[in-house]
Parts: sequence; C-alpha cells; structure tokens
Amino acid sequence: MAAVVLAAGASRRLGKPKQLIEMEGESLLRRTVRLALEAGCAPVVVVVGYEAERMRAEVEGLGAAAVVNERWGEGMGSSLRCGMEVVCALERQPAGVLLLVCDQPQLTAEHLRRLLGRREGGAQGIAASGYAGRVGVPAVFGREFFGELLAVEGDRGAREVIERHGEVVSAVAWPEGEVDVDRPEDLAKLEGRSGNAFSDF
Repeated sequence: MAAVVLAAGASRRLGKPKQLIEMEGESLLRRTVRLALEAGCAPVVVVVGYEAERMRAEVEGLGAAAVVNERWGEGMGSSLRCGMEVVCALERQPAGVLLLVCDQPQLTAEHLRRLLGRREGGAQGIAASGYAGRVGVPAVFGREFFGELLAVEGDRGAREVIERHGEVVSAVAWPEGEVDVDRPEDLAKLEGRSGNAFSDF
C-alpha cells in the first residue's frame, strides 16, 4: 500500500509552519512520515511546497520520496493531485493509497495499521478515520478511486471523495483525530492536555 503525506501548506492560521512543530524532539512532518513507514506503507510520497527545501531536508534519511508541488498555493487539491500523479506513475500499481496530513499529533502507527487492515481484510471502498462526528483522513482509498483523487480541486482534499461514496466508507473510530494544530490556541490546548511543550525550529 502506498502512502501520500500532504505537507505543502504555509500554515497561515498558525503563523508558522505546522510541519516543523516539534513534539518530543521530532517534527510533526517527520513523525507522520515515520509512522506511515512503520505501518508498512511503501512507497511513502511526501508532497511539499512552502519552504520546500526545508521540508525536504526534514524527511531526509527516512526512505520517503519528497515531491515539490509548485502550485501548492492553489489549495490542498493541487497537492493531492501532485502526490497521486507520482503514485499512478509507479511501474507496479499499489492496491490502494493511504492519505495523511501532518497536523494530527495524536496519530499512531497502530491506528494506521487498523485502517490498512480494514481494506486488506477484504473490505471494499474506503477505510476512513472517524472523529468529531464525521469521517476523514487518515484514510485508505482502493485503486478504483485513483481517478477521482486525481481530479480533486480546491482546498477540500479527499473529503469530497469520501462524502461522495459514503455507502462504501468503513469508519475506523479514532477520537484522538479531533485534535489538530491549525491555530496558536490549538497548540496551547494541546500542551495543557498532554503536559508536553511544543516548539518550532
């Protein structure tokens, strides 16, 4: 199973690159890529854009492939297309793709394995994370959805594909997914909840 990590945005609402926020000495970007690899994904494609070289350096040595989305300013849809183009160009097409973002600090390899297992266990369609009363990423899409993922535009990412095919979505409960890092107050709240200090480079 391939994986695509979307990490091209400028984190304008946060005021600094969320990809580089450190959690226990490891950036959220590097941590997300490492977890995808630990869960057994190969290849892992990391889509970068804003401060691309800085982000590329952050995942160096992990064995992931970093690709630069020159049109990252157009929204998440352009980064999703960029990553999926790499996946679709692989000589050996994977059975599916795991899509991730890097602002979910409670992510674990165990949860990713549950998602992958739901698809590999014979379930059809999409295996998505269930939190905050909805389903979303991380999510695993079978090869039959590659064309739709390539056609996504704007800033909604893969959510529109999940919503379009609700009848074949298998939700994997992950209440921790409600915690993300979008605004300064999200960081403050997370620090208070975990007792850990988060920092940037």
